[in-house]
Amino acid sequence: MADKGHVWRFRRIGGTDQVVLKTGEDIAALSALDPKLWVALAMPVAQHRCTETLSLLDEDHDGKVRVPEVLHAVDRLQKAFNSLDILFDENSTISPSLLKDENLREACVNAAQIAGANAEEVDISVVERAISRFNERAFNGDGVVLPASAQDPHIASTIETLIGSGYQAPDSSGKNGVDNSALEAFVHDAALVLEWHASGEAMRSALLDLPFDATLPAFRAVSEVIDDYFRRCALLNLAGTAEALNNLETQLAAALATPLGNSAETLQSLPLALPRADGLLPLDAPYNPLYATEVRSVFDAVKLPYRVEKQLDKATWERISSDFRSYSSWLGRKPTVGAQSIEPEMLDDILHDGSLEAIRTLIAQDLAEASQAKMLHELRNILLLKRDFLRILRNFVSMDEFYSSHEGMFQSGRLFIDGRELELCMDVHNPAAHLSMAGLSGMYLLYCDIRRTTGENGSIVAALTAGDADRLYVGRNGIYVDNDGLDWNATITKVVIQPISIREAFFSPYKWLARTIEEFSAKRASAAEAARQGQLKDLAQKAVEQPSKAPQALEQIVPKKIDVGTVAAIGVALGSIGAMITSILGLFLGMGVWMPIGIAAVFLLISGPSMILAAIKLRKRDLSPILNAEGWAINGRLKLNLIFGATLSHRANLPPNSIRTLNDPYAPKKKPWPLYATVILLGVVAAAWLLGWLDHVIVLFRR
Repeated sequence: MADKGHVWRFRRIGGTDQVVLKTGEDIAALSALDPKLWVALAMPVAQHRCTETLSLLDEDHDGKVRVPEVLHAVDRLQKAFNSLDILFDENSTISPSLLKDENLREACVNAAQIAGANAEEVDISVVERAISRFNERAFNGDGVVLPASAQDPHIASTIETLIGSGYQAPDSSGKNGVDNSALEAFVHDAALVLEWHASGEAMRSALLDLPFDATLPAFRAVSEVIDDYFRRCALLNLAGTAEALNNLETQLAAALATPLGNSAETLQSLPLALPRADGLLPLDAPYNPLYATEVRSVFDAVKLPYRVEKQLDKATWERISSDFRSYSSWLGRKPTVGAQSIEPEMLDDILHDGSLEAIRTLIAQDLAEASQAKMLHELRNILLLKRDFLRILRNFVSMDEFYSSHEGMFQSGRLFIDGRELELCMDVHNPAAHLSMAGLSGMYLLYCDIRRTTGENGSIVAALTAGDADRLYVGRNGIYVDNDGLDWNATITKVVIQPISIREAFFSPYKWLARTIEEFSAKRASAAEAARQGQLKDLAQKAVEQPSKAPQALEQIVPKKIDVGTVAAIGVALGSIGAMITSILGLFLGMGVWMPIGIAAVFLLISGPSMILAAIKLRKRDLSPILNAEGWAINGRLKLNLIFGATLSHRANLPPNSIRTLNDPYAPKKKPWPLYATVILLGVVAAAWLLGWLDHVIVLFRR
């Protein structure tokens, strides 16, 4: 039982108080830590790291590891090791002296002996090699015996026969053998098969040993046809006159006048033979060619056993038909089991010559090694936990691994796109959950489809936590590198737009203004061009339709001269604009030394609202909704502040000591904008001086 007085250490990170695991005592006392203080209550087994160990912890095999399963593993490790401090080695190497459990200590020594390794340095590779060699033994504790396990050739042959008939079980070595379950199934099935064969022998004796197997297909093909013949004979006898056959003879005559195939409908509508009032069927009579071969085959088989000489009556036929149907029914009861492939004599020998008892003895001998095999596997599981358990705790009890080294178990790889690297990437297994959870995260998210040339495909979500997103859009391609180092082609399929940084928010109004002006200008230019082209098209059409008026039409497109009123209006407009600019300049120049502060205030008035809104949203940036969408049960929040977010998204940087040549031969020629700006500034200052706006400034500087 954990000590109730254990002193816990917490640190505030990610907006949550997270427990610090520094010693084995901290791990041993986890059962006393309120689960509400754990970062997670459930973790999916399907992770890119420690998958095998997570599957080992998932005792109920529901695909998730929960708090009770973690605590059960802690108890298991406490019973295995002298101290849980050994977990902080985070490796799979163990010495027998560090094991508390005597059986594990013995298994450790046995593993070293079997694998031919040093018993003082046993790691998981040594144990796996020992398990592999142990499985190759004739008796390896799995309760399955192979033909090679038997020294008696007859017993080995019997085991091979059972395996060949489907009574088998996989051995730990990967080969097929026989276990107790397979033996019991064989005994049950063999009894059914022998009973079926015995009933068949009795039936054959009662049925005069007819060649049923060879004749049964022909009987099934024509039994209904022969029954139909005798029914027609009964009807003819009922009619009591030969004229009743007239219609049938007419059908025969019509059939003779048309080409007939083996499956002609005309033949199928005719009887086997012409009915007779006495109800007899001559064995040498002409038959309907559609059935003649099968009928003669049946009659040849039954002629002697049923003492049919020249004619077959209805009673004899019913007896023959009953016998054939009895045989067919017996065949239908044939057990569909593996034992039916073995000859009855061999089945009887296997059941009664002591072979099964000898095999059971071999199985018992194999099971005697089960405890040793079990402890070898238990030792391997303990070493898996020794290697991975602390890492799992640092992704379950706390998120120390994610916040300290950016190697959270949920991180599946890195996305390289648009000259940047995004470290916070996760697999997407439940797209429907992401639809509702993505917006709650407050993060700028890129959903991508990934694929490899070998055919694998999947989906990921990558978080952009620093920089800007000017050139990221749906359809853009990148490269995704998973944790195993495999690269995938990635294509953006969805973008969840959220603020990325304060810097991006500062420039966003100006970028929006530039885009708006650009789009407005493009629309106006496009509309003007379309209108002008429409005018030219109309004029061209009129010129073609009315050639005599073409010169007048062409004259219409000549621009008119600007009149005096227009010039005056333009002058007034320019004067107003100049006065406005002069007033603004006067306002700023009148501020004197405070002018930089005024300029800064203007920029803050423009960018301030965007920055404030971005700051509010960035404070709420949270990873837990994305993890919850993937099946995690996160207790609190996992914040990604600006400083931490900047470490998860990286721009391309030139390596140290790089030599950079700035002379780009293909760069556009630069215009002397500084000269233009200087001239304009000097003109504005001169105008201000001439108008007397600078007098008070000059007086101020003189003082």
